[in-house]
Amino acid sequence: MDISLLESFITLAQHRSFSRAARYLNLTQSGLSRQVQKLENEVGISLLERHHSAIELTTAGQSFLSYAQEAVAGYKAMLGALRQTPVALAGELRIAASTTPGEFLVPELIAHFTADHPEVRPQVFITDSAQVIEELKEGRWDIGFVGARLPGNSITHHVVAEDEVVLAVPLEHPFAKRGEIQIEELANQPFVEREGGSGTLHSVLTTLAKKGASLPAYRVTMVLSTTRAVLSAVSKGYGIGWISNMALEDNNTERVAVIRLSGLPIYRYLYIVRDKGRPLDPIASAFIEWVRQQGVIRPR
Repeated sequence: MDISLLESFITLAQHRSFSRAARYLNLTQSGLSRQVQKLENEVGISLLERHHSAIELTTAGQSFLSYAQEAVAGYKAMLGALRQTPVALAGELRIAASTTPGEFLVPELIAHFTADHPEVRPQVFITDSAQVIEELKEGRWDIGFVGARLPGNSITHHVVAEDEVVLAVPLEHPFAKRGEIQIEELANQPFVEREGGSGTLHSVLTTLAKKGASLPAYRVTMVLSTTRAVLSAVSKGYGIGWISNMALEDNNTERVAVIRLSGLPIYRYLYIVRDKGRPLDPIASAFIEWVRQQGVIRPR
């Protein structure tokens, strides 16, 4: 089987569009369509469901995609070993990341990685931690970064950074000049909160539970989807909120004071994750290995 047919099929599966995949491969749509038809003839089964504006993989196509990725990765590794030269990395690096690592960690990692591999084209999709796991399971993205270890037997977690979660309050708030408060003082406080799939909120609740503590009843003034939105709302006096220390370092926080819970420090790990049931292409594999070699990034 021609390895270029497999590469074309993988690209089409990633883009879910003949027009976008053809542009990426520098082919005509009809040329790409002929390649896919030839591949389907060789395997003797339909791999795609063709719709008006997009394509979807059949059940067989989804299984075939995993084998195709593994075959292409093995082929390139074999060439590199035979030639005793490293395989040049070129193509897309597809990452799904939760808000904190996606905004404050991943861009720096990507910048250093692509400095050594300039032909790699990163794409980063930012959502909450729970959705990152779903995206990986569905095969829409290759690797992920999350701010909490969530359930899932097929997901592997590797620690890449340590982070502290603190309480951000407006400068006008009574807590602002105290530095530390007792957890009981949070009762009835107005909170600007992240959505339910947030790794930051999950880390606060699980850390406190492990220490035999829990948050008292409080008021939620609004629920927001990003860390920057929470910081903005807090700075304008709409409430108080849990924030990653990484976010505080990377944003203008002149209107925000940092508060910690007395005797209850909240630290959490940030993870790089993948679905171990899906083979990785050489670029994703190389990136994961490179990130692991950097060691655990500690809070400044």
